[in-house]
Amino acid sequence: MALTPAQLLDELMGPNRNALPNEAKSELHWSDDNVCKRFLCGFCPSQLFTNTRSDLGPCEKIHDENLRQLYKKSKRNGKMQYEEDFLRYLQSIMADVERRIRRGHQRLSLNAKTKENKDISQEDEEKVMEISRDINALIPQVEELGSEGRVDEAQALTEQIDKLKEQRERIQAVVISIIKDPMSNQDKQMEVCETCGAFLIVGDAQSRVDDHLMGKQHMGYAKIKLTIEELLVIFVHHFLFMCMYYW
Repeated sequence: MALTPAQLLDELMGPNRNALPNEAKSELHWSDDNVCKRFLCGFCPSQLFTNTRSDLGPCEKIHDENLRQLYKKSKRNGKMQYEEDFLRYLQSIMADVERRIRRGHQRLSLNAKTKENKDISQEDEEKVMEISRDINALIPQVEELGSEGRVDEAQALTEQIDKLKEQRERIQAVVISIIKDPMSNQDKQMEVCETCGAFLIVGDAQSRVDDHLMGKQHMGYAKIKLTIEELLVIFVHHFLFMCMYYW
């Protein structure tokens, strides 16, 4: 969801924008509970995907650039666990994206195998009709054997009919799943974006590729991915420094 007008004004003019000149202003501190700590660390992820399918919902806390600068200059910068919490939250977001990317690859792989191994038009229809004919031919035999009291033989044929029905259902299920999956009928080769998990057309027009790369979702996930890498480097360097200091 997009920022409310009040939130936009707070970011532009500060949370004390409505205070009169002779009124005492409530001094905010970057450590206050109503201040967004993710914003202090760099950015609030809730602002990255507004009005997209990845919308994280609104952040009700204060985003104030002055407070962020004060935090950066503070001696407590990097010592409040804000960055660690920020990193964990970003990693949880990217974990969902990585699962989406894996599912995308699995879907493309399944469609590729289906196209290679199945001719869903003529071959499957003929196979289903052939099985149906076999079933219809066996049913009178079962009835005849039953009327003659040859129960065991009738039971054996009944089991054979059940197996044929299961085989027919499997073929029909594959056909239905392919028909319902819009990607299975794609003539164009598809690929998965390794940043945001979107499906892309291989060799698509550069203008559409650029539109995707500049899209809010792709740029948002790219920013999160880069920030995770930067934070991990900082934490590793800090850890090595502490090891050398105490060693």
